[in-house]
Amino acid sequence: MKVIIVGAGELGRLLAKILSHGNHEVVVIDSSYEELERLGDQFDIMRIEGSCTSVSVLKEAGAENAQALLAVSGDEASNIIACQIASKLGIRQTICRLFRADSISEKDGVSPESFGIWKTFSTPEVSVRKIMEILQNRAVLEHIQFGHPDACMEIVRITDASGLVGVRLRDIAEPEILNTVRIAAILHNNSQFLIPSGDTVIGKNDRLYVAGTKAHVRDFVDTITGYAITTAPRVVIAGASVTGVLLANMAFEAGYDVRLIERSKRIAESVRDDLPTGLMIVQGDFTSELLLEEAGAGSADVFVSTANDDEDNILSCIMAKRIGAKKVVALTHKPEYIRIIPAMDLIDCGFSSSLTSVNTILRFFISGTMRLDANLLHLGASFSEYKITKKSPIVGLALKDCQFPPGTILALIFRDGEVVTPSGSTTLQVNDTAVAIVTADTAKRLEPLFPKD
Repeated sequence: MKVIIVGAGELGRLLAKILSHGNHEVVVIDSSYEELERLGDQFDIMRIEGSCTSVSVLKEAGAENAQALLAVSGDEASNIIACQIASKLGIRQTICRLFRADSISEKDGVSPESFGIWKTFSTPEVSVRKIMEILQNRAVLEHIQFGHPDACMEIVRITDASGLVGVRLRDIAEPEILNTVRIAAILHNNSQFLIPSGDTVIGKNDRLYVAGTKAHVRDFVDTITGYAITTAPRVVIAGASVTGVLLANMAFEAGYDVRLIERSKRIAESVRDDLPTGLMIVQGDFTSELLLEEAGAGSADVFVSTANDDEDNILSCIMAKRIGAKKVVALTHKPEYIRIIPAMDLIDCGFSSSLTSVNTILRFFISGTMRLDANLLHLGASFSEYKITKKSPIVGLALKDCQFPPGTILALIFRDGEVVTPSGSTTLQVNDTAVAIVTADTAKRLEPLFPKD
């Protein structure tokens, strides 16, 4: 597939590298030579210096025979215009990055389609959705959504409160609950990836990858984590960025006791009118331990740092954890931090706005969807969805009889609208979709098992 990417910023560069690694033909357009240079030479990517709102530049990039255009620059107006021109040149899959909620207004007749836009997304909105999914349970590090709307995976950290430390999987007190979910993998010591069996012993701080339907996964996680759900959990948010304000509003609406800290007096005053009555805003330095204490971060159920500066986010989370915050969540923007945050003991959860946006985009237009997870990425692994066709040599075979490459982990199967938690006796059928955890090497070796029609 030929893909044109508009914008060579953090998100554009990450997309270019991922898509070129997946054997797509990638062209990147940016008006800045320096940004294009930062792409490096390790990937086969065509670079074009010029304006994305120029018809001639888009034609030079091959818009007339491209399948998709991803407008992800930091200029919202340029993204919209680039999509509009690209659609006129014949590109049907135009994806536009937006920043303001009022840029598109369906009720006023201003739809994405009127600009030739196929799909839109907002980085702050997708980041806030990711954070909201893990606020309720302290042990949940991430909630992962797949192609099937009812299928998910939650990454859960095992602590002394769960009562499972030192327990074999087969000896879990309610073993029947294991029939409803699949513990697809265990990350041990943040470095060793285990394919679990009944004899696998659960260790402290192990991360369990629990897959199944949303209801079954949530029931299982609530059962094993041992944390009581408080009626109005306190959430302290550092940074009144667009993401921070949106998160504060959504968490308050969901019934959380929300406190927002902002360093700038001017910004704190300007966002006050955008916050509901009863939501506390504290003006001060959120990297100050004294200020964090005054804002109630030490007694917070969840502390989230959403400032625009990655280093401030990391530092404030570490300080909040040290003064007693039960769970801390850092939002980062630079791709370099994707692999670093999951390895930091004092930060419970780390979300990359770039990685979250990449996964949103990939779900829009890539079949056989690859999904990246920060906890897996630093181990060189990712999620991929594979369609079973009539040509597949493993149709009708039980999973235990399939010759999968060593280390392949099959997490879920989607069949006729249902979510199947696979076991060794599960047989693969035509039109099944299989979700696997793979490395770059195993992904290539799996391709012959999942040929297209």
